[in-house]
Amino acid sequence: MIFRKLALTAVLIISTCSLSASSVLELMGAVDAPNPLTARIISTGAEAAYFNPAYIVAQEDSFKLGFGMMIQTKTIEHFSRPQGYDVSDQIYLASSSEISGDGKFIPKATEDLLNKRGSADYDTFAGIITIGAVKSIIKNWVGAGVYALIPVEGIQTQEPFYNDEREQYFSNSLHFELYGDRLKQFSMAFALGGKVSDFLKLGAGLSVSTYTVTKNRVFVPDGGDPSTQIINSEMQVGSSVAPYFSFVANPFLGFNITGTFHFPRNTGVVELNNEMQVWNWNYDNGKGGTSKKGYLESTSSMTAGYEPMKLSIGMFYEFNVGGYIISPMAAFEWARWSTYVNRHGEKPSDKWNDVFSGCGGILLTHRERKAALDIAYIPSPVPEQDGRENYVDNDRLGFSLGYTEYFHFEKFSIGGGISSSAQWLLSRTETKDQDRLEEDGGIVDEFPDDAAYYGSADGADAFNKAKTGLQTNNPGFPGWKSKGFVLGVGISVEVLY
Repeated sequence: MIFRKLALTAVLIISTCSLSASSVLELMGAVDAPNPLTARIISTGAEAAYFNPAYIVAQEDSFKLGFGMMIQTKTIEHFSRPQGYDVSDQIYLASSSEISGDGKFIPKATEDLLNKRGSADYDTFAGIITIGAVKSIIKNWVGAGVYALIPVEGIQTQEPFYNDEREQYFSNSLHFELYGDRLKQFSMAFALGGKVSDFLKLGAGLSVSTYTVTKNRVFVPDGGDPSTQIINSEMQVGSSVAPYFSFVANPFLGFNITGTFHFPRNTGVVELNNEMQVWNWNYDNGKGGTSKKGYLESTSSMTAGYEPMKLSIGMFYEFNVGGYIISPMAAFEWARWSTYVNRHGEKPSDKWNDVFSGCGGILLTHRERKAALDIAYIPSPVPEQDGRENYVDNDRLGFSLGYTEYFHFEKFSIGGGISSSAQWLLSRTETKDQDRLEEDGGIVDEFPDDAAYYGSADGADAFNKAKTGLQTNNPGFPGWKSKGFVLGVGISVEVLY
């Protein structure tokens, strides 16, 4: 009964949430602005504090409150698995030393998996609250702004998943890599904007990042009955900041050049540590011997909401027609996705690509109203997924339309706005390459042909037949097709004074 009594002390850092990951802002843009997809080119309100703080000095003092809805309708069609690739229950008679280690884990028999392959639901509906303000410090020369985005569901959400065969133990499904919990994060930015000359404005800001560390110490008095536990939890909230910069230049009348630079943002990789004490167990004392005093240690890691370094350059020209300023605009953005780190603190084996995206539109501005039409194309940074990994992502084609009407009073003005956007996740098909070797990043044979048999002699033939060839529970095998839409609607109220 050596293992009957178990004392388990688990020190586990279980959650990390970045306030500066800003994945919602990067995907949906300025949801409360008339031009959500081109806010980095021209910012017309408090959203400048995040997208282009150089515009802050050009804004009137204001306070803005908005509400947005984000509707995602996405699908992943998991291709049917051919016969002969399932993991047989003969796996339970195999030598674990032959099929685990070097990044491999003992699989379950396919029929014993907790969830059916491809059973995950990808359709979501989420509410977003935005709050922003702009205030002059030195009239027409220096201004400050703040902009915050608050998901209605909560400000700290993390729903990690694995991008290979390890996901069989959990959802047994594929997941869109750049969506999910990345779109359920609080985001906040503080910024300053200043006028250097009549031809140049500069801006700088800080995106605030926080994370929560939870340490759980768990005592399990009976290893045979883990339902009884005594738990002590400790929580600690930390914070960090990441800078960003922008400019707006007016080299000649009517023509403007804009630029922004955002540093990469995430919480960093957080180590997860488990310390386990087992009754009457001899632990390695680190000196070549053993001791009753000590613990077994296992480690893993986690991160949240990684956004890469981004650089954008845009331009627009202002035409004055009958009291209206008409501004056609265009921009491109470079994103350094080759540095991407996933939810488990791992870099993809098949390195992601740095990408260039483009956007453009037209903005109509008048004292009484603003209206805009945008279009954007954002290619996926994810390379072909023909190996072990299953990063699901699509090229996107986006459109947006927005309108704001202003009502002027003696000492203040009130603006009411509505904006809408639609982003089409262009269809993408991935097929696994069975000729790609495991050591080169190919599909892992989870029941290898050299697995040793530990059953009775009369079952050896069935065992040898079950292990021959490729067997895998990788939910991405033999391939998939992904597509979908992300729709956004936002309304806002703005007070200018």
